[in-house]
Amino acid sequence: MPLAPEEKRLLCQLADPEATAPDAALWSDARLGRLFELARAHGVLAIVWRKLRGAARGEGRSEAFRADIERIETEHTLTVGRAMLLRHHAARIGARLRERAIPAEIVKGPVFADRLYTHASDRTFTDIDILADPGDLDGIGAALADCGFVLHEKVWDNSARYLEYKWFFEGNPQLMVEAQGDLVHYPSLRRRLSFGYAELKAVSEGAEPSPAGMLIVAAIHALGGHKFHRLQFAVDMLQAARHIVDEAALARAVARVGAELEVGAALHVTADLFGDARTAALADRFDGGRRGALGRRLLTADAVLDAMPKPSRGSHLRRHGFRWLQLLRA
Repeated sequence: MPLAPEEKRLLCQLADPEATAPDAALWSDARLGRLFELARAHGVLAIVWRKLRGAARGEGRSEAFRADIERIETEHTLTVGRAMLLRHHAARIGARLRERAIPAEIVKGPVFADRLYTHASDRTFTDIDILADPGDLDGIGAALADCGFVLHEKVWDNSARYLEYKWFFEGNPQLMVEAQGDLVHYPSLRRRLSFGYAELKAVSEGAEPSPAGMLIVAAIHALGGHKFHRLQFAVDMLQAARHIVDEAALARAVARVGAELEVGAALHVTADLFGDARTAALADRFDGGRRGALGRRLLTADAVLDAMPKPSRGSHLRRHGFRWLQLLRA
């Protein structure tokens, strides 16, 4: 079922970690259930659950709805528990990489959760992403094997092509580590835009990840590795934008890696989704000329929101059209 305009407005309000939750005590079971369904599909269930759990547990709810809420709460608890286990293994892996003097960085999930979100549990993640130079991936694989992880291998495997290798903890395949040589997965796109370990350190030089570096990682994750098919990508962009204090430094970092199109489009659609003035001001620094204008026409708020639970034809065409725009050299 396509999202109604009111559902889109409410979903964005609920998905913003800093926005005040609406009073949902009198909402119907159907309305609450629908919003939980959309939140799960868009990767923002943890935020929406934090805001709506009181209303969902209120008096007068049907038995069927209470059963659904129990399943949602169980799912959330399991997700939080898995994240805790992943953090434990990430610490073990990090120590082993330091012992072997292999330069690598954990990116996305736990880094965003800890550094961009007031409530770290708002940013759930289902794996650990390690970014390193392609030449160091064998060494990382050896370290992962030492820590009890097994390389996922199948008959048809694009790991070498995508520079993305999946490792699963032996005995618990729910725990996964992805060793990546580039956050831009597609070779055809990497001819124009590449973001590996060297680029990460170029935009985030210190031992701790910089706000600019995290914002660029969020944009490239959304539009270099994926096609912005979930609202979670926009929430990461929104939170990263809120941490930017030096706009000129961000502009220099984006120019250094040639990601103006991706960062500009991601900021513009995020500003539209959440009506955030700070994000809109940052977006205006990345006009992008004709390509940027076309990118903003393709990657719209509706294109993102209508991508889940089942992509509409319009969303599919717009997001894939943006990918074709990315493939064109400036």
